[in-house]
Amino acid sequence: MPVSRRIRPARWRVVSPSETAYHTLGMDTIERLLSLDPGDRGGGTHLWRPGAARRAAQALVGAERCLLTTGFVIASGKAETDGPPGAAVLGRALRRLGKSVAYTVDPPVQFILEAALKTLGEPVEIHPFPLAPDGAASAARALLTRLRPTHLIAVERPGRAADGEYYSARRQVVSPLNGRLDELFLQRRRMVTMGIGDGGNEIGMGAIRRRAAQVLGDDTASVVPAHHLVVAGVSNWGAYGLAAYLSLLTGNALGHTSREEERMLRAMVEAGAVDGITGESTATVDGLPLALHTGWVECLGALTEYFLSLHTAGRRAVGLEAS
Repeated sequence: MPVSRRIRPARWRVVSPSETAYHTLGMDTIERLLSLDPGDRGGGTHLWRPGAARRAAQALVGAERCLLTTGFVIASGKAETDGPPGAAVLGRALRRLGKSVAYTVDPPVQFILEAALKTLGEPVEIHPFPLAPDGAASAARALLTRLRPTHLIAVERPGRAADGEYYSARRQVVSPLNGRLDELFLQRRRMVTMGIGDGGNEIGMGAIRRRAAQVLGDDTASVVPAHHLVVAGVSNWGAYGLAAYLSLLTGNALGHTSREEERMLRAMVEAGAVDGITGESTATVDGLPLALHTGWVECLGALTEYFLSLHTAGRRAVGLEAS
C-alpha cells in the first residue's frame, strides 16, 4: 500500500487578524454542520474528524488540475444518489476558481453524473473508466499520465477492503458492479489525494482504517488511503461543505441552492439512480427525505452568506476594501 507523501503548502496572501477570526468562526460552524448524522450511520458521529475538511479545502485552494471520481453501484446494479451531486457541486466550485476540472467514472455512473452536471449547467468532461477489473491498473496509469492531475478527489466511491472486495452499506459484495477506480489512488504520483465518505467503505477511509473497522464491526472497511479524508453524515454534504469552505477562503460564493439540489436529485433518478439505503427510485439520499437535504443545503448557504458578509465587513473595517 503506498505511503502518504508530504503535501507542498499552497501560497497564501497575508490576511488581517480580523479576517482570520471570521474565517475560523465560519469554518468551525460549517464543520459542526458536516458532523450531523441524522441517518445514524456512524460517519458523522464516529468517523468525523475535526479540522479535516478545513485542511482539505486549504489544499484545494492551491490546486491546478483536478480529477474527480464518484458513484457507488449497489447490489441492484444501480448507482446511488449520494456522490454525483457532491462531485458536480465541488467541481463547479473549483472550475469557478479557475481550476481545470475533469471527471472519470465507470459506465453505470456516467449518465447519472451527466444529469447532475447538466442540471448545474456545467461542462460534461467525463473520461470513461472500464468496469472490468482486468487492466484497471494500466487504465489508471494511462489516465493519470494523460491528465496529470495535481489533485485527485473521490466523492462516495467504493474503496477495496483488506480482502480486495468492495462492500455496500449492507455488507454485500458489490465488486463486480463497480469499476476499480480506486486504482487511481494506489498509483505513486506527485498529486494530492482526497476522499469524501460517510460509512467507512469508501476511498480514503484507509487513512483511519482501524477506526473504520471498529465502527463497522467487521472487515468490510476500505483500506485505500488518501492525504485528506473528509467525513460527513452524508457524503454529498462533505463535498458541499468543501465548496462552502472554498467560498470563505476565497471570498466568492461557490455553493449551490436548494432548488438546484432538488433538480439534480430528480434528474439523476430519471437517469437511473436510486437511494443507496432503500434501493428505491426516489429523489432521496441515504434513506433521508428530500426536504432534509434541501433544508440542509439552505442552512449551509445561509451560513456561508452570513460569514462572507462578516468577512467583507471585516476587510472594510481594517481598510482592505473600499466601502
